Amino acid sequence: MESCPGTKLNKHTAFSYKSFGSPSEFTDESPSIDSKQDLKSKHDPIQLKEMPSGSPEMFDQSFSKLQEVEEECCSPETPVEVYAAAIVIAVGVTIALVLQIHLNAGLVCCMTRTSELMAFLDLIIAALQVTMKGVLSDHEHCTTLSEGVLRDGGSSVDAAIAGALCLGIVHQHVSSVGGGGVMLVHDIRRNETRVINFQGSAPELIREEMVQNSSEMKAGLLVGVPGMLMGLHRAHRLYGSWLWEDVVSRAASVARDGFNVSRSLADAISEIEGEELPKHFRDRFLPEGRALSAGSFVTMPELAEVLEAGVWNFYSGAFAQEIENEVQAHGGVLSRGDLGNYTVEIQQALEGGFGDFIIQVPPPPSAGAVLIAALNLLEGFHFKENGVKEKEMYHWIEEALTTAFSMAAGLGDHKNNLTDLLSSMLNKSQAEILRNRMIHFQMSQSLCNSTIYSFPAELLAAQVVVMGPDNLMVSVASTLNRPFGSRILTPSGILLNSLILDFFWPNKTSIKPQIEQFQENHVEARKRPLTLLMPAMLVPSWDKCGTYMALSSSGGRNHLNRITQMLVNVLFLHKEKNDSVPLRRLHTQREPYEHHDSAFTTDV
Repeated sequence: MESCPGTKLNKHTAFSYKSFGSPSEFTDESPSIDSKQDLKSKHDPIQLKEMPSGSPEMFDQSFSKLQEVEEECCSPETPVEVYAAAIVIAVGVTIALVLQIHLNAGLVCCMTRTSELMAFLDLIIAALQVTMKGVLSDHEHCTTLSEGVLRDGGSSVDAAIAGALCLGIVHQHVSSVGGGGVMLVHDIRRNETRVINFQGSAPELIREEMVQNSSEMKAGLLVGVPGMLMGLHRAHRLYGSWLWEDVVSRAASVARDGFNVSRSLADAISEIEGEELPKHFRDRFLPEGRALSAGSFVTMPELAEVLEAGVWNFYSGAFAQEIENEVQAHGGVLSRGDLGNYTVEIQQALEGGFGDFIIQVPPPPSAGAVLIAALNLLEGFHFKENGVKEKEMYHWIEEALTTAFSMAAGLGDHKNNLTDLLSSMLNKSQAEILRNRMIHFQMSQSLCNSTIYSFPAELLAAQVVVMGPDNLMVSVASTLNRPFGSRILTPSGILLNSLILDFFWPNKTSIKPQIEQFQENHVEARKRPLTLLMPAMLVPSWDKCGTYMALSSSGGRNHLNRITQMLVNVLFLHKEKNDSVPLRRLHTQREPYEHHDSAFTTDV
């Protein structure tokens, strides 16, 4: 393994995008090494420092230490510190794990390649292999479960799978095996990132005219093919170290042994208590007509059996038939054949370069390009160098997200040709043009309003972020789209999604965007809709040494700003302390719908 494997991102090359068709395209050319013994014999123990969320010591290492040195190379005697830090901005909103690899002498990577340096950086990776681990999720029970998988020798992806399945049990207002999602996996040793896209797809027989009149649309028409279980199974095939059955059994035990209802789940149930709900749904969440309250103890043994029955039974066996029967009984068109034909897609992440860092996000049908486009717009303001005041900075973050969303209206299923649009969204020269328009108020307010309001404001997603001792960083987000999805619950306890709501169709909302803007996201058979699910990675630009961040957001246009603010702090303000600039809730919208939190003054 080379110590300085070369530039990860050539800032001068044209944009390119592709999906990888098979795992065989990813190979590890690195020689195998037995570095654990060398680590023990040559170095003092690696120190792992865990800091709680919101700690004032978070990121207390100055960015001035993250510098390249051209002449002098690292000494093998220099101690290495590995920091693990967790940021939880709000439960179910944004979570992140941050890893820093740096040397006390202020050295991250040497430009001169020597055998000593190569061996030393191999030891850094080995140090990570035996020491670095951390888990964050939306629920303490699931975090503990994933930590147990790591502790017992499972891979980072094993831990993420167990955590994601757990969230699909304890937070069924947000996620379920009847939903879908996206996973990012970054391999630090190989310097490679995969996107595992298991978002659901539209049924073969669905047509746009079926959903035109939303006031009369039946619940079954909301349901798309659930990708959750097959997607996690594919991730396990690529990165798992345990048997699939052993990973699943950890989550199944939560359903079988029971858990206490969280405040989040209880609140979500109470909000829909007055609605007309299917019998199976009411039996689970409103037994005897009373909504489950926070702290109530529940068991779901039937859901444990679904997990333990395996992927084939879900997509081609008895459970597939059960899903078809239940959906069609509620007016839908999803069939057993749709489930049997579903495939998981392995994709290449979109990347944006910002100084010493690269941001990696999922490609379409995720709207991940919105994040990079917004950061491209904000980069040119040079907030730190120009001494931009905090209120003005927040204003430009809001404007940048609004502009980026307006560009994203043309995104959709990646099977369509989106290369030109993606190139424009990721292009820094185009960002400069748009930035000048923003400054001179030349953006069309009506265009921005109509585009923004066609994206879901509060898409809910379950999140798990894992950094394990196997050099893998994992960020996974899963969803039912709206709270409790379609509200259709099968007799075996599978809660089904409302995927179709992520598509656009005329008359869907009272806001009237130009229809041609969303032509790539119209309802169509076998298509995957545009989604704001956006797990993301921040990795060093030039080498394996530096700051790594795995993060995720619960989705929705009003939550993306939190990831953006966090990254502005790191990329442009060069502040690593998470409390250096408060994160505020910005609403990406314009007059006449403008609203700000009370923390803002009127001149923001």
